[in-house]
Amino acid sequence: MSLTLMLVSTALVQSAPGAPAAPAPAAPPQSRGQDAFPPAGDATPKKPAFPQKTYDCGFTKTPIKLDGKLDDGAWKSARWSDEFVDIQGPELPAPRYRTRMKMLWDDTYLYIAAEMEEPHVWASLKNHDDIVFRDNDFEVFIDPDGDTREYYELEVNAFGTIFDLYLHRRYKEEGPAEHGWNCEGLKTAIHIDGTLNDPTDTDKGWSLEWAIPWSSLTPPKWERPSFTEAARAAAVPKPGDEWRINFSRVQWLHNWEGTTAPKPAAGAAAKPAYEKTPGKPEDNWVWTPQWQIDMHDPRWWGRVRFTK
Repeated sequence: MSLTLMLVSTALVQSAPGAPAAPAPAAPPQSRGQDAFPPAGDATPKKPAFPQKTYDCGFTKTPIKLDGKLDDGAWKSARWSDEFVDIQGPELPAPRYRTRMKMLWDDTYLYIAAEMEEPHVWASLKNHDDIVFRDNDFEVFIDPDGDTREYYELEVNAFGTIFDLYLHRRYKEEGPAEHGWNCEGLKTAIHIDGTLNDPTDTDKGWSLEWAIPWSSLTPPKWERPSFTEAARAAAVPKPGDEWRINFSRVQWLHNWEGTTAPKPAAGAAAKPAYEKTPGKPEDNWVWTPQWQIDMHDPRWWGRVRFTK
């Protein structure tokens, strides 16, 4: 079972701003000159306009205090990513709300911070390994050796509920997905700038801090011939190493999108609740585009280089 630390704090909202302005389309990133485009494979439905984005993940000498607020001094040295775009590329409509991330590392953990604007923060799933993307969530996909197979996925909602799994290969290659794999020692902290599950006010959003132990990135045993991830032995990356990583935010339309619910009358039995809009698919907003509605194509994940 995962050892997950859940820290939730709230902040009062003094005003009720509307949805933030849509960000401008991201500019094509600069390639590092290697693997400018992924190796040949299944064609994406949408022709890629530029290579995967890159990020230099700096080393921190002091462990990060996790509270979800992203105000630990170490984070000042880490740059924010570009704002997330539609999974199919920046030519698609811009996300309604801003999402961005930053990363650091030390000899024990990969640290991830995420900031998500959201006027209505809600969540419903509370059990470990619930299918968290059925709520609004934040996700990371990690392929340490960059071979586009044998990769890890973590998802979290505003409750801090974790869905963690491991895939030997892509779903298109019959996986399989190992839902029984747990990210042992994972630490999660959530900060909610507003009120959770209250549609009668307007929130500012929620933020996340993850500390993912390097030791947890160990694949489950498999009866079939293994590839190379087990032999990696959960090793800590060396400065200059590059991993394939991408991030996704799943966002659902609901009954109070763009507005707030009326305050319940005095003595009312129940206050209003969030309900997903029937028949509407989720939005998928990502750090670096997949050029298709499919996160499970590691060829298009970003390149994260560890620096020290």
